[in-house]
Amino acid sequence: MRILAIETSCDDTAVALLEGCSAIAERVYSQEVHSKHGGVVPELASRSHMKILPGLVSDVLRAGEMDSLEGIDVFAATAGPGLTGSLLVGLAWSKAAAWAAAKRFLGINHLAAHIYIHYGLKRQVVFPAVALLVSGGHTSLFRMNSWQEILLLGSTRDDAAGEAFDKTAKLVGLGYPGGAALDIAADGGNPEKYPLPSPMPDPSLPEFSFSGLKTAAKQLWEKGADRSDLAASFRRTVVDLLVSKLMYQCELLGANSVLAAGGVIANSLLRKELRWECSARNLELFLPDREHSTDNALMVGRAAAAILERNPEAFSPISCNAFARWSGRSLSPIGCP
Repeated sequence: MRILAIETSCDDTAVALLEGCSAIAERVYSQEVHSKHGGVVPELASRSHMKILPGLVSDVLRAGEMDSLEGIDVFAATAGPGLTGSLLVGLAWSKAAAWAAAKRFLGINHLAAHIYIHYGLKRQVVFPAVALLVSGGHTSLFRMNSWQEILLLGSTRDDAAGEAFDKTAKLVGLGYPGGAALDIAADGGNPEKYPLPSPMPDPSLPEFSFSGLKTAAKQLWEKGADRSDLAASFRRTVVDLLVSKLMYQCELLGANSVLAAGGVIANSLLRKELRWECSARNLELFLPDREHSTDNALMVGRAAAAILERNPEAFSPISCNAFARWSGRSLSPIGCP
């Protein structure tokens, strides 16, 4: 079954063509216009999606040796959570294409899609598992009893870890988005130089807070802190919080596997610590490559493929609308049932 998947939840335009869970072709366009504004400008993001998406679809079809949309069986797009204007571009295009081709459409939950980047691999997840989803907009822990039962354990109470990295990077002059630049700067610094507070440090509490940590970093910077040492101290504090809470839940729940997902998983120290801790505890670690840690359409396509494997006749209504936030305790890949 061929799936054309589209992701436009924020400022990356992504398209993927899949046969089942396997990628035939994929493309991602990262918008650079936001860097000079110091953050994502929603209006600019949605306008860029409108401009870029049609050409990106054409590129993917050509790469997949398809000359039309007639060979697509199912169209899938992120329905939310995300920026409403951006989401609407991908949704509207996918629904219109599905309607014109008389094919089915699936609206996909963005959070579940990040986790489903690990679906359909040769190496199977052994349940129960714990998933860490950490990105620019979300920081959450989930218990996974199966692919059909993903239960929220806890989330951030304020900023997401990725947002904290980006804003701190901007603060110390590394630009926006600066999470990757801060990671590089931290490699040359001393993580013990500046003891930073660890908000909500109790590992038994599966929730996070990063706003106070940002404030502490800001105060140190204003007092003349060294950039690399501050970056290293900040990175170490965030990674310790993420990993300690994740490992506690793994022990508490008797997990066999750990699934890591989201843009912050590209952080080099976090990847290193996850490998170390999971190896020490004999946990199977599922770590996406850096390319598929950030927003991409392959994860949307795999979430759609999983839905279709369970119910080959599944579809979302054309009335499916974008949603900015997700709330609840049970996470499903289908965003518009």
